[in-house]
Amino acid sequence: MKKYIFLLLSAVVAFCGCEGAKSDASITLVQTSKDEINVSGGGAKVKVGFASALDWYVETPDEWITVTPDKGAAGTALITVQVDKNMETEERTGVVNICSDDLVFPVRVIQKPYEATFEIFEDHKYVSCLGGEVKISINTDIDFEFSIDADWLKSAESKAASVKEVVLYAEPNPLEEQRSAVVTFQAYGRTCEVTVTQLAAGTEADDWQFASFVHRSLAMRFTATWCGYCPYMGTAFKTAKSQMSGSLELVSLHGGDSNYEFFGTTTLGNRYRISGYPTGIVDGRVSIPNYSSTATTAEVTVNAIKETIANYPTTAGIACSSSIDGNTLSVDVSLYLKKADSYRLTILLLEDDITGYQNGAGMGYDHDDVARLAVTSISGETIKTDSPSVWTNTYTATLNGKWNKDNLRLLFYVERTYGEHPKVEGVEGAEYGNYGEYYIDNCRAVEVGVAAELEVL
Repeated sequence: MKKYIFLLLSAVVAFCGCEGAKSDASITLVQTSKDEINVSGGGAKVKVGFASALDWYVETPDEWITVTPDKGAAGTALITVQVDKNMETEERTGVVNICSDDLVFPVRVIQKPYEATFEIFEDHKYVSCLGGEVKISINTDIDFEFSIDADWLKSAESKAASVKEVVLYAEPNPLEEQRSAVVTFQAYGRTCEVTVTQLAAGTEADDWQFASFVHRSLAMRFTATWCGYCPYMGTAFKTAKSQMSGSLELVSLHGGDSNYEFFGTTTLGNRYRISGYPTGIVDGRVSIPNYSSTATTAEVTVNAIKETIANYPTTAGIACSSSIDGNTLSVDVSLYLKKADSYRLTILLLEDDITGYQNGAGMGYDHDDVARLAVTSISGETIKTDSPSVWTNTYTATLNGKWNKDNLRLLFYVERTYGEHPKVEGVEGAEYGNYGEYYIDNCRAVEVGVAAELEVL
């Protein structure tokens, strides 16, 4: 992005090492602004205009600043100050000296550190006693290095650049006990550790116990057809879903007197302390207020999802199948639970492509992700495990004949207690409240009549 800075200031004469014969030369920066350039960490090109009574040239002692052209004849001139990306962890300051004979006009350059992306989504991986690949997913736009503290876990490289995953290789475990290695990632002043645990020799375990589950977050939108501002949050949530590339599911919970009122909205609204519409809840832990800007709402939502991913590793995987016989819905669900803990499963029936009235949008508004029915208790069915296990159950429910059976989906979301994980509250613009000891670990939406197997990375 180019910025144009024009300064209307008489040059302050400073002797900073520029050589040349003394004269009555002066340097005047033209038009109004400041004699200081503030640049983001990502770098930029900035235009600076000035006038000089004599021939001029530019010097800068900083390698991260480049100026073109770097010299010129008397008269007015326009130079481009190019500032490289700041990969340091602190703000840095430089200078561009515009020189004419022994006169110097300094232009100060201040640059913030680059806000790099470096995220590892899991802190623990499992591998079979027979060995094999271990894949660690990474979201980054910078170079990084990693090291391994055990010789039975290897990689062909010790550093990588902006990749999506690192692939390691584990040797077979000859020991009668499990063993662990720590993989340490370093980049941009940050350190992340991933523990890799290998099962003991002869140990039989299903693949899912040491697999990484596909994670999806859930954004609940508390809304109503009489609410004139509600379409803005609906648009923002859809924007956030497109930005998260399939890692976000949505549900619209219509409140009282809405054309699509859902009985469970009151219960969930009380839990999440909903005081007005629209309000969003991400992963059962973060509240998204009603911003007038859909872009701001989408940004806060995405950041809340990233906060969940960074701090709460996914431990629940979901598989399901369903069918309809007349107006009877039958649902089979299997939960793959990797941690001994207390979980809750909630299943909601959603309807899409409902064209109808919406205050603020008119009669032809398309309503999607509308909660129609709670197949389980709206507060969820409690499941407690003492060890990694697969939990299965079958549910039935009666459908309303007015619902379009071709547009129905099932939303499964699994809550888990925070346990050893602290409640993180670090997203600017979001709000946090005391919503209990459960947060949403994973979720999945599947069309009615479609069987969905367990998803692993």
